[in-house]
Amino acid sequence: MNFVVNDTNIFFDHINVGLLDDFFQMELTVYTTDFIILEIKEPEQAEMVNKFIEDKRLLIVTLNIYDIEEIYSLLEIQRGLSPEDCSVWYFSKQNHYTLITGDGLLRKCASQDGVDVKGILFILDELVSSKLITPDTAAVKLELLIRTGCRLPQGECDERLKKWRI
Repeated sequence: MNFVVNDTNIFFDHINVGLLDDFFQMELTVYTTDFIILEIKEPEQAEMVNKFIEDKRLLIVTLNIYDIEEIYSLLEIQRGLSPEDCSVWYFSKQNHYTLITGDGLLRKCASQDGVDVKGILFILDELVSSKLITPDTAAVKLELLIRTGCRLPQGECDERLKKWRI
């Protein structure tokens, strides 16, 4: 996997547990849409993300009128998703890129539509396997994600914590 498209909640998760810099050290080409960037309203968070835009490690896709019409078609099909959610779903599908999200409904809809979808657990696994963080650091970050209310599958979290704490 070389190309990924990030949803807003993944940026927030990375920022909340101090993994944003580590994430952008991964060998990925990271995209998001202009819709997603507009959701990052807190100045400190925006500044952190903008650093990666300026470094061209985060590529922003500006959607055209045709894209926006397609996104609103997705919204009509799947109530409960936002235009922002549909923008990353649409862009991922159009380009055959992996969607990175922590949103359960978005994950379900995009997966059913043939999009490869990954989440924060995948990112933690990749950070450990590429030696960008230690297993112990991954365990600490995962525990912090759980404490901050990130909804993750309990069984998968327990497996990783057990493996990383050895």
